[in-house]
Amino acid sequence: MDNQFEKLIEINISGRVFAICQSRRVVDPTIIGYYTDILRKAVQAHLNEECSPTDFNRILAEQAVWLESEIDQMAPPGPETRSAPTLEESPLEAAPQPEESEGSAPRKRPSGYIPQAKSMPERLADQRSGMEHLLEKDCVTLKLITPGQAKLFKRRLLGQEPEKAEQELVAELRNILHGQVRKFIRKNAGGPWDTATLQHELRMDIVSTRTLRSLVTLARELLMEREQWLQTNKNSLSGRLFGGKIRFNK
Repeated sequence: MDNQFEKLIEINISGRVFAICQSRRVVDPTIIGYYTDILRKAVQAHLNEECSPTDFNRILAEQAVWLESEIDQMAPPGPETRSAPTLEESPLEAAPQPEESEGSAPRKRPSGYIPQAKSMPERLADQRSGMEHLLEKDCVTLKLITPGQAKLFKRRLLGQEPEKAEQELVAELRNILHGQVRKFIRKNAGGPWDTATLQHELRMDIVSTRTLRSLVTLARELLMEREQWLQTNKNSLSGRLFGGKIRFNK
């Protein structure tokens, strides 16, 4: 990807974000900068060295649609989206205060604290942070994936709705976990799941997981069953996980 193509990417992304913000009357430069940065990261997560200008235009169009939907979801009710009020037009000063009627309970004085709404990139980052932690820590520790794979999965989270991204991650990790368990069952005559009924229930437990956290929890439970069976049978494979060796903290 040469420098000219990279400059073309940057110009097109900035122009697309500016057009989206203008159509929604978003004029705050800081907010526009946030949206430009998140769209750039989303597009770059889908690009590679072999992408052509046609591929870039398609990816940009897809991610722009996603960005528009996110902005629309964050927009407050009303005909237009405005930037945060300045000191001159503070909502505390603009709102008329009703007079206290005689005998009514005294009003509390306003504290002066105005909660700050998070920007869309901040909201998305918060929603991704839980999945990123599970990928980098739990999934790697449990040997479901390698550290390198965890980084690739994290990149794929950019530019996608968190719920959809999690569904895709869980689907892939379910297949990985099922493959590791099936391999262990073949090598150990079933192990703790030595009947067709237990193996069917095991498959259903894996398939029924819908969130990354529930999959990690299930993987830990299966490993505990496996370790208990290995200790009881004094198997030489004791101390290994489905995907490799690991040292447990006592």
